[in-house]
This record gives sequence, structure tokens and C-alpha cells, in this order.
Amino acid sequence: MPVNGVHLFLNRRWHGLVGWRTLFWRDLLLAGTLLSATATLTALILLTRGHDDSTVLAVHLLPLPYGLFMVTSLWRTPLCPPAARWASLVWLALTVLV
Repeated sequence: MPVNGVHLFLNRRWHGLVGWRTLFWRDLLLAGTLLSATATLTALILLTRGHDDSTVLAVHLLPLPYGLFMVTSLWRTPLCPPAARWASLVWLALTVLV
């Protein structure tokens, strides 16, 4: 089976081959926040246009698997400081609740 870009991206993060700073700042905070903000904005637009609540909730929670994966990968990364680990959990909670 050939390794494609997405598989390589996920595999490197899961196995701790990406530094915790890159994983935390770029992949989690920057990319994750942009994904969550886009999903939330889309959910709000759907809500104002009268879509049912289950569709709005599904769109809002669409980036949750990415966030859970990144937080778990960060916790598995060697040499990651405890402050970054706990900050990732706070980030996850805020992106889901907001």
C-alpha cells in the first residue's frame, strides 16, 4: 500500500516524529483553531438559515476528531512540557464549547 500525504502526516504525529512545538503551535493552535472557527461560523450561518439543530451541531463538531487526534498526539510526544499538554486540553474544551 503506497503511503500518501495524509497517512504520512498522521503517522508522523502519532509516533512522535514531529517536535512538540510544531505540533502545538502550528498543527493544534493555528490549524485547529482555523478549522474550528470555520466550522463554527458555518454552523452559525446554517442556524440563521433555519437548518435543524442536529445538522448545525454536526457541522460545529466536525473538527473534533482532528482536535482529539492532535491533543492525543501531543500528549504522546516525548519531551513535551506539562504546561503544553494541559494547554492543549483547555484549547480542546474551548473549541468544542464555543
